[in-house]
Amino acid sequence: MSTYIDADALARWEKGEFDLISWAAARPDEVLAFPAIVWQQIVYGVFAFQPDRAAKRARSLLIFGHLDVAPFERPHAIRAAELTHELRLNMIGYADTQIAATALVDNAELLTFNVEHFKRVPGLRLAKP
Repeated sequence: MSTYIDADALARWEKGEFDLISWAAARPDEVLAFPAIVWQQIVYGVFAFQPDRAAKRARSLLIFGHLDVAPFERPHAIRAAELTHELRLNMIGYADTQIAATALVDNAELLTFNVEHFKRVPGLRLAKP
């Protein structure tokens, strides 16, 4: 089974609110990865944050940089477009529809603390933090 990690899980780990390393270690047979959109979000912090926080994010990337980055390709884009239409009355945002679509197309769970937000996506399986 695969589990994709949302940016909020890494951010909570950085704040000391979630032990992402122990959580991952308890799943030695799972493929853990970041959706490409999430990877962009977390790398952005290296460039956008204040120097101390940016350095902390860079250290986080050194620790978790060995994990795969799940690509965002044509099937993901099509599913994201479908989700955008399906959720048009209760939108979750383009980046999050791309993240959800990546997990759905790749048959992966999504590790996120933003459960209220992502539970709107039909068929998306959420991993428990």
